[in-house]
Amino acid sequence: MAAKNRYKSLELETPGVYELEGLEVGVTSNCNYKCDYCCAYNRDDGECISAQEVIRIISELPRLKRVRLSGGEVTLKYQDCLDIVTYCAAHGIDTQLNTNATLLTEERIHALRDAGLSNIHISFNYTEPDAYAAYYRVHPRMYERLEQNIRLCTEAGLETVLETLLFEGTQANMRAISEKVYDMGVRIHEIQNSIVMPHSNWSEITPKESLVHSVRELITHKKPDTTLYFTCMDRFADQLGFREEPGVYFSNCVDGTKQLHLHGNGDILICELCHPVVIGNIYQGTSLKDIYANQPRALSDFLEKLPCPAYDALFPNEQNA
Repeated sequence: MAAKNRYKSLELETPGVYELEGLEVGVTSNCNYKCDYCCAYNRDDGECISAQEVIRIISELPRLKRVRLSGGEVTLKYQDCLDIVTYCAAHGIDTQLNTNATLLTEERIHALRDAGLSNIHISFNYTEPDAYAAYYRVHPRMYERLEQNIRLCTEAGLETVLETLLFEGTQANMRAISEKVYDMGVRIHEIQNSIVMPHSNWSEITPKESLVHSVRELITHKKPDTTLYFTCMDRFADQLGFREEPGVYFSNCVDGTKQLHLHGNGDILICELCHPVVIGNIYQGTSLKDIYANQPRALSDFLEKLPCPAYDALFPNEQNA
């Protein structure tokens, strides 16, 4: 992996000792979008966590390598994000901002870049305003704002990652999406495999044959200067005949093994998306610093079984291996 690209650095390492190297922080649970496929833990419950508190927490984690800031829509707490990024950059900790990008401005983008943000991570699932608006339940004009802000990010030299969810609504349009990603100047494209989302009854899983076709098509038509990351496919990549090559990665899952999620109310989750199980609360006696040395029962059970909802969704009648 090129040293200049720090995205997915933890995921590209060979799995080893379980310890907290990555922390995802739900800076706010509130969001200006209402999409069905949302992994936000208790979205819109009003919980948030201040920059001062986040900095206090991460200052006590000497082995921490990366902090991801998410929501809800994280830029609703823009100044807190900027303060956290500034602290992390000064202490050698990589930072990622997960956002829908609609509340960004050129000034904010430049400030985040100058503060030392490692990368900005934006969802991008559609190439047409109407389809985008229907999925996110917003006005079609929001698509224009999204595209404009993505271009501003790349023009500012901010390492920009666009993530596309591979599901029934996008599986037939993946190549067009990939071409649009490239057209906007983005050179890192992440493909997130879909899983069932019980909290919203979302189950538009891509069939196995469609997934294989889409992945192979993306790899075949990948531009030489683009990097593709396929997420939530590592458990069965070999089984489907996928192979890594230069610029193509089936990154390891680190949720629960190297990374945990912290909600604004102090709840600690194994993974907000794939395994939203609360394993403790920092305000009720759980220490993030010692959580792998003194594992809560739910964490021990997870590490023993290492369940994979992506595998279960794609191979529903087979035992997870």
